[in-house]
Amino acid sequence: MVNSIKIAKALSDPIRYKILQMLAQKETGCCCPLPGEDDRRPGLCNCELMAEFGMIQSRVSYHMKELIEAGLVNEEPRGKWRVYFINTKTLREYIQQLNHDFALK
Repeated sequence: MVNSIKIAKALSDPIRYKILQMLAQKETGCCCPLPGEDDRRPGLCNCELMAEFGMIQSRVSYHMKELIEAGLVNEEPRGKWRVYFINTKTLREYIQQLNHDFALK
């Protein structure tokens, strides 16, 4: 069962909401593949988020920590960067919970 309150709180911030949208719409792989590998599954790295929002790394990390703790995002270290991926399972469960809680048909 998802923590709907924690997820709603995480998504209440416009930057985090936009980050999740970016992850959901990501079609190409990250710019930071693992050394010696060509893992290009869709994801965003710190550098892409820093450039998009004009934020320093620590601010990006703060926002990503909130999304990770809410269960909406998974992370993977790649060298000095972190790559983030949307957790579609949690997002779907959250949507189902909203439908249940508010009897949306």
